[in-house]
Amino acid sequence: MVQSQGRALPTAGGPVAAPPFALPAVHFAAALFWLLVSAGLLVWLAPRLAMGRVFDPPVFALVHALMLGVVGSAIFGTLQQFVPGGLGVPLRSVRLGFASFALLQFGVTILVLGFLGWRGWAQGLGWLAILGAVGGVSRNVLRARRHSVNGKLVGLYITVAHSALGFGMIVAFARIGETLGWWQVDRMALVSAHALLGAVGFGLLSVIGVGSRMLPTFLMGPGDDTRWLHWQLGLTVLALLVYTAGAVLTAGWLMQSGAWLLMAAAVPTLMLPWRWFARRRRPLDGALWQVASSMLALAAATAVGLWLLLGDPYRFSRWAALLVALVAGCLAVLVVGVMAKILPHLSYINLARHMPGFAALGSPNALLRDDWQCISAVCLGAGWSLLVVALLAEHAAGARAAAALWALGTGLVVVNTARMYVVGRRPARIAPQGMVTN
Repeated sequence: MVQSQGRALPTAGGPVAAPPFALPAVHFAAALFWLLVSAGLLVWLAPRLAMGRVFDPPVFALVHALMLGVVGSAIFGTLQQFVPGGLGVPLRSVRLGFASFALLQFGVTILVLGFLGWRGWAQGLGWLAILGAVGGVSRNVLRARRHSVNGKLVGLYITVAHSALGFGMIVAFARIGETLGWWQVDRMALVSAHALLGAVGFGLLSVIGVGSRMLPTFLMGPGDDTRWLHWQLGLTVLALLVYTAGAVLTAGWLMQSGAWLLMAAAVPTLMLPWRWFARRRRPLDGALWQVASSMLALAAATAVGLWLLLGDPYRFSRWAALLVALVAGCLAVLVVGVMAKILPHLSYINLARHMPGFAALGSPNALLRDDWQCISAVCLGAGWSLLVVALLAEHAAGARAAAALWALGTGLVVVNTARMYVVGRRPARIAPQGMVTN
């Protein structure tokens, strides 16, 4: 029985009850909180990254705050709104959605603190809580693959992405066991497999799958990309399986084969957003500029990955540049842009009756200041790109300055979002140019 108190959404198979606004809203709020935490950690740790110290415990804390706190919270919140509304498949339980959210936030907090203090027991406890959260979200959304009328490919992407996250967590437990002295494994190989399963397997596959429905809608362009999506999914899954098998078996040739397969998978991965933006029928606003910046970061990550394959794989400053381009530049900035499209509309639909400022605006598109969003897009885009350059050049001071610019962009995103609710709580009038005045 579906426990939902939201409005009914029209779908091809009939109306499906949407989850209450609070469910995606708390996920997005958590993502913004972890974005601020990650920005602070990035400014602190940028000089270490420039020196190639990617195995420092605080660096692990930064990566997991970004991947699980920012990207994980946003993806889980989006999925539990998108599956009923976009795929026409109701959630099993709203209560389970909130319980999964609580477990995720507890787990990420304990995990990040465990990395900062290098406490194996805290890392293990954090992963157990996150495992429970992933299980709860999976139960809520994974049946979309079987029951969706017109979104089976997207449902397959979601299923594979969650499976990659599960495999990544198994690899993480193996690494924690090595830290506690329970067994001996190749630490570097497992850490790299864990990172790829999380960033590419979970993060990238989730955003490509859901984005194949959302981004063409945002851009008002066609979304006939089934062939490219099949190639992208098949090559990426094969690459991750081969690379992970090589890491577990300590077989360098398998790991290198998997890495080259990832380079092959990058062709359809980059082709998909190029097609979406090239065929758009609307100009780009601030949020879509952020999405475009994230796609450029994906291209930069591919270039750095190719450089690592052709050059010295033990040049850890290049690994740091790869992580920054893929996680901070692509996934985190993409999350920011997509939230800027989703959150104002959900807020307006659910809160306009109770918040006079929202009702006076007349449109959800006026809730966020687009000029602030454009400035944040410039700061985020310049921040990640300059940081990648500084890391490749191993320039510590330049890396910190670039990280500070990226942090400025994140701060502006959070302030712009918070301002939306401040405006909504009091009566407003619309100036002739469409600006909100109070």
